[in-house]
Amino acid sequence: MNFEMLFVFILLFVVVSLFVSDKVRLDVVAVGAILALLLSGLLTPTEALSGFGDPVLLLIAGLFIVGEGLFKTGIAFAVGDWLMRVAGTNELKLTVMLMLVVAGLSAFMSSTGAVAIFIPIVLSLAAKADIAPSQLLMPISIAALLGGMLTLIGTPPNLIVSTQLEREGLEPFSFFSFAPIGLVILIVGIVYVVIAKKYLLPNKSTKGKTNRKKQTLKDMVIAYNLQGEMLRLKLDDSSGIVNQTIEEARLLSRYNTMIIGIERNNLLIPALSSTKLKSGDSLLVAGKEVALSSLVTNEKLEKLSIGDYQVKRIKKELGLAEVMMTPKSTLIGNSLIDLNF
Repeated sequence: MNFEMLFVFILLFVVVSLFVSDKVRLDVVAVGAILALLLSGLLTPTEALSGFGDPVLLLIAGLFIVGEGLFKTGIAFAVGDWLMRVAGTNELKLTVMLMLVVAGLSAFMSSTGAVAIFIPIVLSLAAKADIAPSQLLMPISIAALLGGMLTLIGTPPNLIVSTQLEREGLEPFSFFSFAPIGLVILIVGIVYVVIAKKYLLPNKSTKGKTNRKKQTLKDMVIAYNLQGEMLRLKLDDSSGIVNQTIEEARLLSRYNTMIIGIERNNLLIPALSSTKLKSGDSLLVAGKEVALSSLVTNEKLEKLSIGDYQVKRIKKELGLAEVMMTPKSTLIGNSLIDLNF
């Protein structure tokens, strides 16, 4: 074994080890390997840079753009919503329709992205139909892989072999050259999955789980690590935040505390960013003990007791909610402080 072969084997071992460890970004490892081959003299500068202009690389990059477009525009989610309406609770119908839809999506976008989009949809369908999630999750994973065989851009190997044909002076594959074979494999795969999944996959019913007790306010506080303290604070003319809106007061950024309600004229009003704080208001403020102490001292606020009446009122009129942001949400990319949330 000469030096060049030994060097390549060692480099390959290092690259694979770094990939497995996941301690260094994959793109950094890949570029580092190219630089190592270039500096060792095994590759010329032209050879080292040739891959960046390779049509396969550009097509794969374009594939990610198409996939992101399907995600951002909500097309994929619209397909999922339609499926939830028409599929009903029939397990056979659900399995076949899910596999067809996921395979169709993965023919034009990343199979990983297609599966990721459908995971929450599948879990919801499984709960609704009282089906074990594994009976639907495994089929969509297989369908995503089979869907990559339908088009030229469905999976990188298709692009690689087509590009190699073109380099050899032969006619490359067209966009749907793989479809005739891919469709046969997809149909056979769906039939096999429908028959075999009942025997090979766990079929523990979700019955009972869907009827579990709803999360209480306490459950959500613990789940999101919101444990702290709530104080009822009186606001007067001497306070530094009087006559300011909640947005202008910036209690979240300055003290890491949050106004969750305002008592004014015996009414509990919502704490909106545009709500103006007035002298005589009683503020319901949540936060850690140290942060609340700093707020009271610096802003000259008076602590008020929280009696049974206030406790009952808070439980009745205030609460927490779990929400999911849609791809078109204007909140994406902003911090809670930026949004004055």
